[in-house]
Amino acid sequence: MKNEIIGKNRSDSIIKYVGTGMRILVVIVSLIMIYWYIDSRFIGFGNVVGVLFFSAAAGCAVFYNYIKKFISMLRRKKGGKTVVGIVLVLIGLFLAYVVCALGLMFYGSGKTPEKGATVVVLGCEVRGEEPSRTLRNRLDAAYAHLTENPDAKAVLSGGQGDNENISEAECMYRYLTEKGIDKDRLYKEDKSSTTYENIKFTREIIKNNSLSEDIAIVTDWYHEYRASLIAKRQGVKNVGAVGAPTETYVTANLVTREIFALAKELIFPD
Repeated sequence: MKNEIIGKNRSDSIIKYVGTGMRILVVIVSLIMIYWYIDSRFIGFGNVVGVLFFSAAAGCAVFYNYIKKFISMLRRKKGGKTVVGIVLVLIGLFLAYVVCALGLMFYGSGKTPEKGATVVVLGCEVRGEEPSRTLRNRLDAAYAHLTENPDAKAVLSGGQGDNENISEAECMYRYLTEKGIDKDRLYKEDKSSTTYENIKFTREIIKNNSLSEDIAIVTDWYHEYRASLIAKRQGVKNVGAVGAPTETYVTANLVTREIFALAKELIFPD
Protein backbone atom coordinates (compact mmCIF):
# COMPACT_ATOMS: atom_id res chain seq x y z
CA MET A 1 0.00 0.00 0.00
CA LYS A 2 2.82 2.33 0.96
CA ASN A 3 4.61 1.56 -2.33
CA GLU A 4 1.43 2.37 -4.28
CA ILE A 5 1.15 5.76 -2.58
CA ILE A 6 4.81 6.51 -3.26
CA GLY A 7 4.36 5.45 -6.89
CA LYS A 8 1.27 7.64 -7.29
CA ASN A 9 3.02 10.65 -5.76
CA ARG A 10 5.99 10.14 -8.04
CA SER A 11 3.71 9.86 -11.08
CA ASP A 12 1.84 13.02 -10.06
CA SER A 13 5.16 14.87 -9.66
CA ILE A 14 6.33 13.79 -13.10
CA ILE A 15 3.05 14.92 -14.68
CA LYS A 16 3.31 18.23 -12.82
CA TYR A 17 6.89 18.84 -13.99
CA VAL A 18 6.07 17.88 -17.58
CA GLY A 19 3.06 20.21 -17.57
CA THR A 20 5.15 23.06 -16.17
CA GLY A 21 7.85 22.41 -18.75
CA MET A 22 5.36 22.47 -21.61
CA ARG A 23 3.87 25.76 -20.38
CA ILE A 24 7.34 27.29 -20.17
CA LEU A 25 8.02 26.08 -23.71
CA VAL A 26 4.77 27.66 -24.94
CA VAL A 27 5.75 30.97 -23.34
CA ILE A 28 9.24 30.88 -24.86
CA VAL A 29 7.98 30.01 -28.35
CA SER A 30 5.25 32.65 -28.10
CA LEU A 31 7.74 35.34 -27.08
CA ILE A 32 10.03 34.39 -29.97
CA MET A 33 7.11 34.60 -32.42
CA ILE A 34 5.90 37.92 -30.98
CA TYR A 35 9.42 39.31 -31.33
CA TRP A 36 9.51 38.08 -34.96
CA TYR A 37 6.26 39.89 -35.78
CA ILE A 38 7.23 43.11 -33.98
CA ASP A 39 10.86 43.15 -35.16
CA SER A 40 9.66 43.31 -38.78
CA ARG A 41 8.57 46.91 -38.07
CA PHE A 42 5.80 46.21 -40.53
CA ILE A 43 2.20 46.91 -39.57
CA GLY A 44 -0.39 44.74 -41.31
CA PHE A 45 -3.30 42.40 -40.69
CA GLY A 46 -1.06 39.37 -40.44
CA ASN A 47 1.25 40.96 -37.88
CA VAL A 48 -1.61 42.16 -35.68
CA VAL A 49 -3.32 38.75 -35.73
CA GLY A 50 -0.02 36.99 -35.07
CA VAL A 51 0.85 39.14 -32.05
CA LEU A 52 -2.66 38.74 -30.60
CA PHE A 53 -2.65 34.95 -31.12
CA PHE A 54 0.74 34.32 -29.51
CA SER A 55 0.01 36.81 -26.73
CA ALA A 56 -3.12 34.79 -25.96
CA ALA A 57 -1.12 31.56 -26.05
CA ALA A 58 1.48 32.95 -23.64
CA GLY A 59 -1.26 34.31 -21.38
CA CYS A 60 -2.98 30.92 -21.25
CA ALA A 61 0.30 29.25 -20.31
CA VAL A 62 1.13 31.78 -17.58
CA PHE A 63 -2.36 31.84 -16.07
CA TYR A 64 -3.05 28.16 -16.69
CA ASN A 65 -4.13 27.36 -13.12
CA TYR A 66 -6.59 30.27 -12.98
CA ILE A 67 -8.02 29.33 -16.38
CA LYS A 68 -8.31 25.71 -15.26
CA LYS A 69 -10.28 26.78 -12.16
CA PHE A 70 -12.53 29.04 -14.25
CA ILE A 71 -13.25 26.24 -16.72
CA SER A 72 -13.97 23.85 -13.87
CA MET A 73 -16.42 26.35 -12.37
CA LEU A 74 -18.03 26.96 -15.78
CA ARG A 75 -18.49 23.23 -16.39
CA ARG A 76 -20.54 22.96 -13.20
CA LYS A 77 -23.04 25.51 -14.46
CA LYS A 78 -25.99 24.60 -16.66
CA GLY A 79 -24.84 24.32 -20.25
CA GLY A 80 -21.29 25.24 -19.24
CA LYS A 81 -19.87 21.86 -20.14
CA THR A 82 -21.29 22.18 -23.64
CA VAL A 83 -19.87 25.68 -24.09
CA VAL A 84 -16.40 24.58 -22.95
CA GLY A 85 -16.53 21.58 -25.26
CA ILE A 86 -17.51 23.69 -28.26
CA VAL A 87 -14.76 26.24 -27.59
CA LEU A 88 -12.11 23.52 -27.24
CA VAL A 89 -13.25 21.83 -30.44
CA LEU A 90 -13.13 25.14 -32.34
CA ILE A 91 -9.63 25.87 -31.05
CA GLY A 92 -8.51 22.37 -32.01
CA LEU A 93 -9.98 22.70 -35.50
CA PHE A 94 -8.32 26.09 -36.00
CA LEU A 95 -4.90 24.80 -34.97
CA ALA A 96 -5.33 21.75 -37.21
CA TYR A 97 -6.26 24.04 -40.11
CA VAL A 98 -3.18 26.23 -39.56
CA VAL A 99 -0.92 23.18 -39.70
CA CYS A 100 -2.67 21.90 -42.85
CA ALA A 101 -2.54 25.37 -44.48
CA LEU A 102 1.20 25.63 -43.91
CA GLY A 103 1.63 22.13 -45.30
CA LEU A 104 -0.32 23.05 -48.43
CA MET A 105 1.77 26.20 -48.89
CA PHE A 106 4.99 24.20 -48.82
CA TYR A 107 3.48 21.56 -51.09
CA GLY A 108 2.28 24.16 -53.60
CA SER A 109 5.68 25.84 -53.76
CA GLY A 110 7.41 22.65 -54.82
CA LYS A 111 5.46 21.58 -57.90
CA THR A 112 7.72 21.43 -60.96
CA PRO A 113 6.27 23.14 -64.07
CA GLU A 114 5.61 21.21 -67.27
CA LYS A 115 8.21 21.65 -69.99
CA GLY A 116 7.25 24.55 -72.24
CA ALA A 117 4.64 25.91 -69.80
CA THR A 118 3.66 29.54 -70.17
CA VAL A 119 5.25 31.56 -67.39
CA VAL A 120 2.75 33.72 -65.49
CA VAL A 121 4.36 36.40 -63.33
CA LEU A 122 1.93 37.74 -60.74
CA GLY A 123 2.31 41.44 -60.09
CA CYS A 124 3.01 43.22 -56.84
CA GLU A 125 3.51 46.79 -55.63
CA VAL A 126 5.24 49.25 -57.92
CA ARG A 127 6.79 52.29 -56.27
CA GLY A 128 6.46 55.09 -58.77
CA GLU A 129 7.87 53.32 -61.80
CA GLU A 130 10.24 50.98 -59.98
CA PRO A 131 9.44 47.46 -58.72
CA SER A 132 9.18 46.95 -54.99
CA ARG A 133 11.62 44.52 -53.41
CA THR A 134 8.97 41.78 -53.43
CA LEU A 135 8.21 42.32 -57.11
CA ARG A 136 11.93 42.40 -57.92
CA ASN A 137 12.35 39.01 -56.26
CA ARG A 138 9.57 37.60 -58.41
CA LEU A 139 11.09 39.11 -61.54
CA ASP A 140 14.52 37.71 -60.75
CA ALA A 141 12.93 34.27 -60.31
CA ALA A 142 11.11 34.71 -63.63
CA TYR A 143 14.32 35.84 -65.34
CA ALA A 144 16.19 32.77 -64.11
CA HIS A 145 13.42 30.46 -65.31
CA LEU A 146 13.12 32.15 -68.70
CA THR A 147 16.89 31.99 -69.15
CA GLU A 148 16.90 28.27 -68.36
CA ASN A 149 13.92 27.72 -70.69
CA PRO A 150 14.66 29.84 -73.80
CA ASP A 151 11.55 28.66 -75.66
CA ALA A 152 9.14 29.64 -72.88
CA LYS A 153 6.87 32.67 -73.20
CA ALA A 154 5.65 34.77 -70.28
CA VAL A 155 2.54 36.74 -69.37
CA LEU A 156 3.23 39.63 -67.00
CA SER A 157 0.05 40.11 -65.01
CA GLY A 158 -0.81 43.17 -62.92
CA GLY A 159 -2.85 46.36 -63.28
CA GLN A 160 -2.11 49.87 -62.07
CA GLY A 161 -2.84 50.83 -58.46
CA ASP A 162 -3.81 54.28 -57.24
CA ASN A 163 -0.29 54.98 -55.97
CA GLU A 164 1.50 53.56 -59.02
CA ASN A 165 2.64 55.67 -61.97
CA ILE A 166 2.61 52.73 -64.38
CA SER A 167 0.95 49.32 -64.42
CA GLU A 168 2.69 46.42 -62.73
CA ALA A 169 2.75 44.65 -66.11
CA GLU A 170 4.59 47.57 -67.72
CA CYS A 171 7.06 47.72 -64.83
CA MET A 172 7.76 43.99 -65.15
CA TYR A 173 8.15 44.30 -68.93
CA ARG A 174 10.74 47.06 -68.59
CA TYR A 175 12.69 45.17 -65.92
CA LEU A 176 12.90 41.91 -67.86
CA THR A 177 13.71 43.49 -71.23
CA GLU A 178 16.45 45.59 -69.62
CA LYS A 179 17.94 42.34 -68.28
CA GLY A 180 17.98 40.92 -71.79
CA ILE A 181 14.75 38.93 -72.18
CA ASP A 182 13.46 39.25 -75.77
CA LYS A 183 10.34 41.43 -75.84
CA ASP A 184 8.70 38.98 -78.26
CA ARG A 185 8.58 36.44 -75.43
CA LEU A 186 6.63 38.76 -73.14
CA TYR A 187 2.90 39.58 -73.06
CA LYS A 188 1.43 42.29 -70.81
CA GLU A 189 -1.83 41.83 -68.90
CA ASP A 190 -2.54 45.18 -67.24
CA LYS A 191 -6.18 45.00 -66.09
CA SER A 192 -6.09 42.70 -63.06
CA SER A 193 -6.15 43.67 -59.39
CA THR A 194 -6.65 40.25 -57.72
CA THR A 195 -5.19 36.76 -58.12
CA TYR A 196 -8.48 35.60 -59.62
CA GLU A 197 -8.29 38.34 -62.27
CA ASN A 198 -4.58 37.61 -62.83
CA ILE A 199 -5.47 34.09 -63.94
CA LYS A 200 -8.69 35.01 -65.75
CA PHE A 201 -7.20 37.73 -67.95
CA THR A 202 -3.97 35.78 -68.46
CA ARG A 203 -5.94 32.82 -69.82
CA GLU A 204 -7.53 35.14 -72.40
CA ILE A 205 -4.07 36.22 -73.57
CA ILE A 206 -2.90 32.59 -73.67
CA LYS A 207 -5.86 31.57 -75.87
CA ASN A 208 -5.65 34.62 -78.14
CA ASN A 209 -1.96 34.04 -78.80
CA SER A 210 -2.00 30.21 -78.94
CA LEU A 211 0.39 29.88 -76.01
CA SER A 212 0.78 26.72 -73.96
CA GLU A 213 -2.18 26.27 -71.63
CA ASP A 214 0.12 24.67 -69.06
CA ILE A 215 1.31 27.45 -66.80
CA ALA A 216 4.19 28.09 -64.39
CA ILE A 217 3.17 30.67 -61.80
CA VAL A 218 5.85 33.00 -60.51
CA THR A 219 4.98 34.38 -57.09
CA ASP A 220 6.11 34.16 -53.46
CA TRP A 221 6.37 30.58 -52.20
CA TYR A 222 3.52 30.91 -49.68
CA HIS A 223 1.14 32.21 -52.39
CA GLU A 224 1.78 29.39 -54.88
CA TYR A 225 -0.83 26.94 -53.55
CA ARG A 226 -3.72 29.41 -53.48
CA ALA A 227 -2.78 30.75 -56.92
CA SER A 228 -2.69 27.21 -58.34
CA LEU A 229 -6.04 26.43 -56.70
CA ILE A 230 -7.60 29.48 -58.35
CA ALA A 231 -6.07 28.50 -61.70
CA LYS A 232 -7.36 24.94 -61.54
CA ARG A 233 -10.85 26.17 -60.69
CA GLN A 234 -10.71 28.20 -63.89
CA GLY A 235 -9.87 25.15 -65.94
CA VAL A 236 -6.08 25.08 -66.04
CA LYS A 237 -5.01 21.43 -65.92
CA ASN A 238 -1.27 21.67 -65.29
CA VAL A 239 -0.01 24.34 -62.88
CA GLY A 240 3.63 24.49 -61.84
CA ALA A 241 5.42 26.77 -59.39
CA VAL A 242 8.38 29.08 -59.79
CA GLY A 243 8.67 30.26 -56.22
CA ALA A 244 10.30 33.57 -55.37
CA PRO A 245 11.96 34.22 -52.00
CA THR A 246 10.10 36.42 -49.52
CA GLU A 247 11.87 39.16 -47.60
CA THR A 248 12.40 38.05 -44.00
CA TYR A 249 10.97 41.21 -42.46
CA VAL A 250 7.53 40.68 -44.04
CA THR A 251 7.38 36.86 -44.01
CA ALA A 252 5.52 36.56 -40.69
CA ASN A 253 2.88 39.09 -41.71
CA LEU A 254 2.31 37.72 -45.20
CA VAL A 255 2.24 34.04 -44.24
CA THR A 256 -0.27 34.75 -41.45
CA ARG A 257 -2.42 36.78 -43.83
CA GLU A 258 -2.23 34.01 -46.42
CA ILE A 259 -3.54 31.47 -43.89
CA PHE A 260 -6.77 33.47 -43.66
CA ALA A 261 -6.87 34.23 -47.40
CA LEU A 262 -6.59 30.51 -48.14
CA ALA A 263 -9.44 29.76 -45.75
CA LYS A 264 -11.58 32.32 -47.56
CA GLU A 265 -10.70 30.76 -50.92
CA LEU A 266 -11.54 27.26 -49.71
CA ILE A 267 -14.89 28.27 -48.18
CA PHE A 268 -15.96 31.12 -50.46
CA PRO A 269 -14.18 30.67 -53.81
CA ASP A 270 -14.21 33.56 -56.29
